[in-house]
Amino acid sequence: MTALLLLAAHLALPAPRPVYRLRPATPDTRLLVPVGTGLGAVLLLGNPGVALAALLVLGTTGWVVREVRAGAARRRREAHAATFLGHLAGELQAGSGIAAAFGHAAGHLPAGAPQELADLLRQVGGLTRQGRSAASLLREGPPELRTLGTLWELSERHGLPLVPLVEQAQLRIDARLRHHATTHATLQGPQATAVILTLLPLAGIAMGTAMGAHPLGLLFGGGIGDLLLVTGVALAAGGLVWSRHIIGRAAA
Repeated sequence: MTALLLLAAHLALPAPRPVYRLRPATPDTRLLVPVGTGLGAVLLLGNPGVALAALLVLGTTGWVVREVRAGAARRRREAHAATFLGHLAGELQAGSGIAAAFGHAAGHLPAGAPQELADLLRQVGGLTRQGRSAASLLREGPPELRTLGTLWELSERHGLPLVPLVEQAQLRIDARLRHHATTHATLQGPQATAVILTLLPLAGIAMGTAMGAHPLGLLFGGGIGDLLLVTGVALAAGGLVWSRHIIGRAAA
């Protein structure tokens, strides 16, 4: 039971910050209160079947919330990276040196840009002002700028102009954002269907209760009810996770 509690808490909490982020990690406690309350209620119930079903619900909910937040954060990073690359290409086309171009492009980042992106670009600008290459630093940075690091290294190694390479990197990110926006709008129907199908058993329980069948008494009463409850919750949770996996691959 202890292992199941730890697994549910792990799934419900946000993912740790990647190692490339430069500022100190600040714990996100927004999910700690509901998770702790839910786990405390599970412990007080004392019924193994109900406890396991509650753990499945908590774990699945935490996983879905974490995936949604991670996807939204990734798209914000891509949008800010595309903005930066556009300004960088414009500065290079205007004849600015690489150090000045990085400084001006980083200065045009929106106020809501992720702090780790701003910190990385500030460090890159410092290296370029010293006459050093920061291509390796970018290649170890966030995924949205790794391509820029690779292209920069190729430009230095083979003497290629950097401007068209930066423009291609920006166009690639813009195309990915447009693709996601289009597929997200197209997949609204399947996503809603997946949620409705997941919650459909609750409607069945409500109808049974209205008809006087007392399904909750059976499900929470132990014995065969435990088996039915855990099996039903596991199937609903598995269906939701699998449907999000399929929809996520279609939107990728």
